[in-house]
Formats: sequence, C-alpha cells, structure tokens
Amino acid sequence: MSKESSPESELEATCSKFDPLKVLYSSEAKIPVEDAPVYENIQQYEAAMKNPNIAPIGHGELVKQREEEKKRKKLEEQQLLEEKNKQRFAQYKDVMPVKKERRYVNVLSRLETARGPLGALKDCVDQRLRVKVVTRSANSIRGALFATLVAFDKQWNLALTDVLEVWKRKGPKKRKVPPGLGTPVAKGTAAAISPVPLVTETPLGGGVWECTRHVPQLMVRGEHVVLVNIVER
Repeated sequence: MSKESSPESELEATCSKFDPLKVLYSSEAKIPVEDAPVYENIQQYEAAMKNPNIAPIGHGELVKQREEEKKRKKLEEQQLLEEKNKQRFAQYKDVMPVKKERRYVNVLSRLETARGPLGALKDCVDQRLRVKVVTRSANSIRGALFATLVAFDKQWNLALTDVLEVWKRKGPKKRKVPPGLGTPVAKGTAAAISPVPLVTETPLGGGVWECTRHVPQLMVRGEHVVLVNIVER
C-alpha cells in the first residue's frame, strides 16, 4: 500500500487525501508549523494578510504595545503642535488683550475696603468689640442697644448679636396703646420656633418706666441708627 493511501497520509496537511475530521479525533496528528498564528475565522486571516497590524489570537501583549505606541506618538504630535503654536504667536503676546478677572462685590468684600467711620465699624467687627447703638423712633430718641457688631454696609444697616435693648416708656396707666411686648404667644404658633423675648420694666418715677430685654440676634436698619459708640475695648 502506497504512502498516499495509508492512514498516516490522511493526517498530513500536505497530502491530497488529507481528512480534517480524522485529524480532530486522532492523537497521532502533527502540526506542520508549531508557531503558526491562530485567527478566529477566515475573514480575520484574510484581513491580517492585507494588514499586518492585526494581531492573531494569544498576542495580547503585542496589541497592548501597539496601543501604547499609538498613544505615545499622538502625545508627541500634540506637544510638537503646541510648541509650534507658542512660537508662532509669541510675537503677538504683548498685543493680545488681557482678560480682567471678575471680582464679585458684596457686603463682606466691602468690609475689607471700608474707610473713615465705616473703618471704625470694621475694627469693631474684627476685634469683637461691644458697641452702643442709639436708635430713634418717628420723632425722638427711642433707646439704646448694647451688642456685638457682626456685619454692616454703607447704609449703616447693622447685624448685631447678644443684644441688650434698653428704652423708656410711659407707665401702664398713661399708655394709649396696650403693650404688646412680653405677651405670651399661644401654643402651636411661632413661639415654638422663636420665643418672644421677655421684657423687664422698672419704674423710674414721674410716670416713666425703663424697659430692658435680651435678643440673641438683631438686624437694625440704618435709618433708625442715630449714634454708634464703642463701650468696651
């Protein structure tokens, strides 16, 4: 029996009677090229023949190296382009307009540049000094506020904390309007959130009573301010 008709010839890839089905189930089959590249299908093999950049199966490191090389070249091209642009427009650097940084102005930013009387108020804010603020009513002096100044603006609106308010009023019998301050608020209303400060009244004689109350925080409008004096340094 000739070699071409023998079972071994059917397992050889170079033989005309090569039987791929027997090769799959035979333990005596030999691979003609041990390091032959492996592709997923015929289309990928044909594409690899035309484009050598297509890597076969099992060559992941080669693909990774190629990707890194592409990124490196792209980065070098970008750096080279930026350098060329810098050299190209260097002569116009002094001619180009400079964009001014936008500065937002508010109450806190104005405190930093306060001068004159407002500068004295700024010192009170920085040093946490106690001040006396004399306030007015519609046509007379109402009373005084002893407090710590927190913030202010150019209209003399004042934000105060730890406020002790002192003012004078007529006795209960000579008052035209019943006092509203110090009256308890019904349960279930705003008193649960912010209780009404308690007013203490002391008779001074001559039908005049001195009223005092403590307020944790208070905002005073500038139109009600008559005088601001530093009482504690």
